[in-house]
Amino acid sequence: MITVNISFGSKTIIETLQDEKSKLVKEKNQLGYKNSVKEIDNFIENISQNQKLSKTKIVRKIAAGSSAIVYETEDGDVLKLTRRSHYPLFRPQEDFDVPIKESGKAGEVHYYIEEKLFQHNLHSGFAKEIQEKIKNKGYKVYDFGSYGIHQIGMSKDGKIYLLDPECARYKTIFHALWNKLKNFFHKI
Repeated sequence: MITVNISFGSKTIIETLQDEKSKLVKEKNQLGYKNSVKEIDNFIENISQNQKLSKTKIVRKIAAGSSAIVYETEDGDVLKLTRRSHYPLFRPQEDFDVPIKESGKAGEVHYYIEEKLFQHNLHSGFAKEIQEKIKNKGYKVYDFGSYGIHQIGMSKDGKIYLLDPECARYKTIFHALWNKLKNFFHKI
């Protein structure tokens, strides 16, 4: 995920996306322009179907990745918008993942409202702690970079969490299927 930090004042998510689209249209020669505009149109169309979500006020864009856009809301929370499930291969939310306050779907768009985590004064020891938690739960660490500090954050109460759930993946597709079967039989 790429950290962006673009301030918008306080606009609705729809207005924010429209501003981003306008900016992209002005910079037509940018690589990926057509796909980006199409994706923003898709987000606008789907989010418009959810009255509460479409009225969410955005203060700034925090980051953008291959499948998600992350904003800070006027309430001081984080709003993540994705084209697909937040967790790779629908893995369950784990104790190392950022706690989700609210989630849902607006048409085809998944959204997640999370506590805003802080990233100042973090060191590689915290990243190693999260990597160990990921491994101890039976997942492989993915896309963590050399230190992984950019993938973690600290809550107000001092707990360290993984920011990007894509960094904890099933080891193989068979691991994912086995986990789903175990959970299914536990519910019976």
